[in-house]
Amino acid sequence: MEGIPRQKGVYSLLFELPKKKFIPIGKLGGFLFKPGFYAYIGSAQCGLRMRLKRHINHKKKKYWHIDYLTEKTKIQAIVFSITAEKIECKVAQVLSQRLSCFPGFGVSDCDCESHLYYCPHFEKLKKEVMNAFSPSLCMFIEL
Repeated sequence: MEGIPRQKGVYSLLFELPKKKFIPIGKLGGFLFKPGFYAYIGSAQCGLRMRLKRHINHKKKKYWHIDYLTEKTKIQAIVFSITAEKIECKVAQVLSQRLSCFPGFGVSDCDCESHLYYCPHFEKLKKEVMNAFSPSLCMFIEL
């Protein structure tokens, strides 16, 4: 976590589910997740390091939709951009045009269709996420 800055920013968690699995997601209900790779888009207005540390920790109170997934998976990589601008929804809208999504996931405070995306191949998911962020403005960290 040392390489992750304390500043505000926007991030994507990249993780894998190796087997098909139904996971309940709080009041949203649940989804049947296919085997493959997933990207969640979020913002860290109080600081990237603190927020990402929370997501990586498996033992936590479930507050956000993503908390139900991070307790069942291992985050493999993080893409982030240091910014005070609220570009989380812009990134999500770009990914909505390129990847499958889970309607209603992670969007209780915005009008986006979703903030969770699926791709069967890690390298393609990584490329799409980095392009959505604009590659020159984001960092990639493999965990």
